Amino acid sequence: MKLKQCLCVFLSLLFAVSLAGCREKTDPIYEQTIQYNLESEPSSLDPQIADDQSAQIVIMSLFEGLTRIGPDGEAQPGVAERWEHNGDYTAFIFYLREDACWTDEDETPVTAADFVFAFRRALNPGTGSDLGRTLTCIANGQQVLDGQADPSELGVTALDSKTLKIDLAYSYEDFPKLMASSAAMPCNEKFFTESQGQYGLEAGTTLGNGPYTFSTSYSWTHGESISLSRNSLYAGEQKPVPAGISFTIGAEIMNSANAIANGTVDAAPITGEQLEAAHAADMNLTSFEDTALGVCFNMQDSVFQNANIRSAFLKTLNREQVLSSLPENYSQAQSVIPPQTTLSGENYRTLAGECSLPAYEQGQGKAYLEAGLNELQLDSLPKVTILCLDSPGAKAIVNNLLENWNSALGYYLNLNAVSENELQSALRNGNYQLALCPLRADNDGPWELLNLFSSENPYNPAGYQNQDYNNLLSQIKASPGEDGAALCLQAENHLIQNLVFYPLVYEKRYFASAQNVTGIIFHPYNGGIDFIGAEKTEAEA
Repeated sequence: MKLKQCLCVFLSLLFAVSLAGCREKTDPIYEQTIQYNLESEPSSLDPQIADDQSAQIVIMSLFEGLTRIGPDGEAQPGVAERWEHNGDYTAFIFYLREDACWTDEDETPVTAADFVFAFRRALNPGTGSDLGRTLTCIANGQQVLDGQADPSELGVTALDSKTLKIDLAYSYEDFPKLMASSAAMPCNEKFFTESQGQYGLEAGTTLGNGPYTFSTSYSWTHGESISLSRNSLYAGEQKPVPAGISFTIGAEIMNSANAIANGTVDAAPITGEQLEAAHAADMNLTSFEDTALGVCFNMQDSVFQNANIRSAFLKTLNREQVLSSLPENYSQAQSVIPPQTTLSGENYRTLAGECSLPAYEQGQGKAYLEAGLNELQLDSLPKVTILCLDSPGAKAIVNNLLENWNSALGYYLNLNAVSENELQSALRNGNYQLALCPLRADNDGPWELLNLFSSENPYNPAGYQNQDYNNLLSQIKASPGEDGAALCLQAENHLIQNLVFYPLVYEKRYFASAQNVTGIIFHPYNGGIDFIGAEKTEAEA
């Protein structure tokens, strides 16, 4: 009797496995191609240097790091099937899958050495990577990036071909999540060298290890399209569902919600103004409140380096009036770090609390302005222009600011609304006076945004130079958990009280997919899009 029962169980399991295999081979879901439009041509598909959004989206499909980010926002096994850490989270050991391999003809294994080479490349100043800064948490990372240490001194060690040890410069409990980012993708040194400076610039000079690969060596038609197909060699825990991903490049899509509704694309980012249409079509929506917008001053500007001038603009700012009417994708902000940020697995704002804004001093604007002009030995305020993103929401906020300042100071500023690329370029290069500045980190956690205002950070949007603030950042590095949260709050308050960055609103970003498309994972913090589990069923008539 027991033998019969065992035989029945065995046959049942065999039947279930057979069904699963048949489903994968015959279910139309596994033959679907996901359609997505990239807003622009990827600058490169080299994970260590490509920081534009279009590139990040494609790289996430072509490559896989030590970890992946799951739907819950937590690190899941990627090339590493498991990992461990020491007691204070300053050292991690990652154990790589034995069957992980590259998509070349030889099915070359992915090894720990591929990650060592990639990390050293990203931080080598000769590479010129803007993404290298995200890896400065690795021991000697900042010194390598600054040219003060050789890349060989970076705290990454291949213990053997499938075991990677990473030593950190400070405690970082959430480090495994960082290992899913673009800069942390592996790079095969032999293939990279043989590419002779063309790595990541063509389909034939790009070698990946992710769930998808180029359909052919001609699958990247520059300015038009990129075609990816399921990687049969992929060894990850989750097998890719779509047969392929078809990217159009820079197609003229005036309204993303309409493009999804008519089947031109299966998913797309949408604006706040398109939400009504998305709701009407019952689209699947994902939103992230991961961006803080605030007034940011160029502290190197001859006028706005003066504290009284900045006080004239911000201590007499009537927030109730300026933020009286906000679109659906904005909410009032009191702090620098966006509300969904986490620290050590917990919500950062819950740990730290909210910041303190400068007290509103109605009627004192002209007094502050006069004091500042006297200190600068100026008779009047020179022409001032405020930069902002050329979007309806950003321009509405700035117009309210202009009305407030005109009333408080008797002075009218100029508005210059520009594209996102132009705005980011001006902020990075210091080619502005004041701006409605969007702050959004590339990775979760408060550190990256706070470190943005470090004196040593070349991307410091305010050009802020303050040793007290630098010392506070050093303390944050050495203080994980709740102690670190309290210090981070001090850093936020420092920026606000010194009128370097004054938070106004948090912005929600929205991504939509058609009603019949599920399983696409949109990541916050410029983390790209994961199509591995996407399913597209036949739309109802």
